Amino acid sequence: MAIELHKLGYKITSSFVSLDTKGKEALEAHGLLPEQEGFFAENIVKGIDFVVPALHVQEDNVELHKAKELNLQVVSFAEFVYWLTKDKARLVICGSQGKNTILSMMLYALNKHKIKVDYVALDPIKGIEGNVKLSYDARMVLLVGTEGPASALESRPVHSLYRPHIVVIPNIQWAESAIYPTYDSYMNAFKGLAERIEREGKFIYHENDHNLSTIANTLREDITAMPYQEDTLVEGEGKTYLKNRFGLFSIHIKDEYFLRNLSAARLACRQLGLQDKDFYAAISEYSFL
Repeated sequence: MAIELHKLGYKITSSFVSLDTKGKEALEAHGLLPEQEGFFAENIVKGIDFVVPALHVQEDNVELHKAKELNLQVVSFAEFVYWLTKDKARLVICGSQGKNTILSMMLYALNKHKIKVDYVALDPIKGIEGNVKLSYDARMVLLVGTEGPASALESRPVHSLYRPHIVVIPNIQWAESAIYPTYDSYMNAFKGLAERIEREGKFIYHENDHNLSTIANTLREDITAMPYQEDTLVEGEGKTYLKNRFGLFSIHIKDEYFLRNLSAARLACRQLGLQDKDFYAAISEYSFL
């Protein structure tokens, strides 16, 4: 993110206590590596527009304390992403499994057809160099959201802070945790996300997922629920094909989750102006495991 904003002309400074070699080399190549590791109050001065703490930063951090003294705007990474993209249409991919795979498929197909979008993911993306891309001219941004807290200082889920126009969820599966000790607490996180969809938004979900169907039945009247199912698979001449109304399209991967993610990516790409037949033609070449 720091490097992307630097390329766009923003003045960026950073602090850290630990960073891997690859991260240090990347920051250094762009002149963004601080002179020494650690947090120092003198790094925080008047005129800074945003202070963005890392996920692990606690209340007693000296730079955070100084930022509050100066009344600077302190926001979580997720909220910062919202501020950077508030003038774009935001499509948020979330759920228990397949988030990055769906994003990878979407970017692969959209790039094939030269449809420009920005994106922000929290982890590396299959087939794509870098997990953040920002520009001034792209009208749509694809965001990977999680139900985890935005930071040690912000308990709200990452995905809800993005205020999506379109939500894509292939599945949700509750597992007891300190953050979500009960099934209801977990479901409420996703219901809260649905409530924060912008007006006239869309909710794309797998119709056989009972949890998602329950949420879809409670959507506001202005939100369009868009259920989907997997395409049919057929075998022939030693190859595997997707069979649909546009014909047969060869694919390189054929497990259940791949098909579920593919259908979600197709329906999401349709909202961005990519026709289904063009998506299938592009994705038949997709082979990232």
